[in-house]
Amino acid sequence: MFGCILPLIFLLLPLLATCSEKLVPFTDNNIKYFGRWRITTTDIQSGWPGAYLKTNVNGPTIKLRLNQPTTVYVQLGQEPMRKLDAVYKDQLPIELVVATDLSQGPHQLMVVSTANTSICLESLVLAVAATTAPPRLSFDLVEFVGHDLTLGTSTSQSLLTSFPWLVSTMMEIEKVQIAYPGAWLLDHPQALGMESQYFRWTPSLDETERNQWDFSSYLPSAVVILLGQNDPETDLYSHGLQGFLLRLRKHYAHCAILVLSEPRGHRVRQSQAAVHALNDAGDQDIYYIDTTDWVQDGSDFLDPVHLSDQGHERFARRLSPWLHTKLIWPRQPFPDPFPNPNLPRDWHTMDVGQEQSIGLPGSVSFDSGNTFTLWGSGTDIKDNQDAFRYVFQALSGDGSIQATIGSHSAFASCAKAGLMIREHLSLGSPHVMLGISPAEGLFLQTRHTNLSPSHLVRKTRGSPPYHFRVTRKANLILAQISQTTTTQWDTFANLTLPLARDVYVGLAVTSCDPSVVSVAKFGDVVLQGGVGSGTYRSSSTTTTATITAAGKLTGNFDSKYNSYYGNKAIIPSINPTKPKAKAKEDEEKPIGGGNDNDNADTNGRFIYQV
Repeated sequence: MFGCILPLIFLLLPLLATCSEKLVPFTDNNIKYFGRWRITTTDIQSGWPGAYLKTNVNGPTIKLRLNQPTTVYVQLGQEPMRKLDAVYKDQLPIELVVATDLSQGPHQLMVVSTANTSICLESLVLAVAATTAPPRLSFDLVEFVGHDLTLGTSTSQSLLTSFPWLVSTMMEIEKVQIAYPGAWLLDHPQALGMESQYFRWTPSLDETERNQWDFSSYLPSAVVILLGQNDPETDLYSHGLQGFLLRLRKHYAHCAILVLSEPRGHRVRQSQAAVHALNDAGDQDIYYIDTTDWVQDGSDFLDPVHLSDQGHERFARRLSPWLHTKLIWPRQPFPDPFPNPNLPRDWHTMDVGQEQSIGLPGSVSFDSGNTFTLWGSGTDIKDNQDAFRYVFQALSGDGSIQATIGSHSAFASCAKAGLMIREHLSLGSPHVMLGISPAEGLFLQTRHTNLSPSHLVRKTRGSPPYHFRVTRKANLILAQISQTTTTQWDTFANLTLPLARDVYVGLAVTSCDPSVVSVAKFGDVVLQGGVGSGTYRSSSTTTTATITAAGKLTGNFDSKYNSYYGNKAIIPSINPTKPKAKAKEDEEKPIGGGNDNDNADTNGRFIYQV
């Protein structure tokens, strides 16, 4: 008798199990969806990476009933995220077990699509007596638009270690990620860019899947855009970005739009131009943010394209306070940079370049009312990547900087010290530099496009002390020098150099050897334009200048005098004291007096002391 009953029991077990469970359809009002989803007759489907759902469950078991094989991230309450695979086993739908033997709850359930899979959810499978409840939600939702960096590609946990995910966790906000690997902005003949893909519910290559997105589904508080590194170097990018932002604004009339620079400075000039054009047209809720000093070339990068876990975390920590100012109402100004106690107001300093190329950390001191002393290491300011110490301010539009280089001490003949206008703060920025070097004497060099080789415009013999001035008017650069006075200037060169409207202007030093530092003293520093325009010297005589269309200097020198006092920095212990070395000769007539002593130290290193 029992032999007949046992097979019957085994046949009834699946039915008994089904009777102990119930299906909660995807349309349940307590399930909240974030990202781009579409509803079909049988399920709800996610369209872009990182889309997720939230709900609270009161019950001992949770399963997902899925209409396609997929991989998802799952989180219950405050537990760590788990990665689960829904595997096809000759039958659909697939029931993916999330949890069993839970306490009564409630348990907040979060299910997230991965970077390369979609979720096709038919229902939740819960115990018969279980219930759902609304999850805890943030008031703010931020949409992140971009490429590999927005997806966290190549990081340890992909989306979960991307800067958008980290920002949303730090700020306790909801998020949407509209991104795909290798994304660019502009449409190509062979493929569509984000200017088209963004407005679709999914980036699928299947034409039947490219339905236009219904923008009434959610309204973000802010949109954060990071694009540019995969687009070509062309002014068409500026027009394309401007058109993209205008289309986006039609759908999101009141949200803040933050356009981030690429960490390595790709398309900075074009991105700025697009944002400024829309600002000038009256849209004051579109913002450009320079991120080129947020992460360090080296440990913050896995390769030239992808940030490391550490890089994403640093990027997120820098972005969060900026984003916060645009999520509160009324909107607040962006946070000011932290002041440097060793420098006058509005001046900042950093080592620019890749960590190994920089070598020894640089520093700066400001000697009460008179002199900036810079200690800088680094391989050089040359070729397509720089490594040096920079003391700088922001400059918007036209302006100038002048200073007297009173002395320059260096071990290597290729060491440099001078004035620099630089488009951004990453290692390959377009720039112009007027300065002095043992090898080149007085020199002017430029880099016209991001990460391209630098170009020596002019050089001639000379040694400190020397007065230098660089003036910018639109795309015209005027470089001037004087050996004896700051009231009579000789034109060293003038040239055309298209740079972004908002740039950096300041003082630069490189040792041309990452194992040592070079030391330069800059006195009588005068800055016109920029954030902290003023005079940084003990004399009350100050100067201003303008450039005519022909490139000539005009104007009377009568600007407001400002005196600043700062604490001296702790500086490296180095004191090269060998005799002076003569500057490298070239075909031009000397402008300043070189010295005719060549010397090397016991290690064979060239030493330059003036």
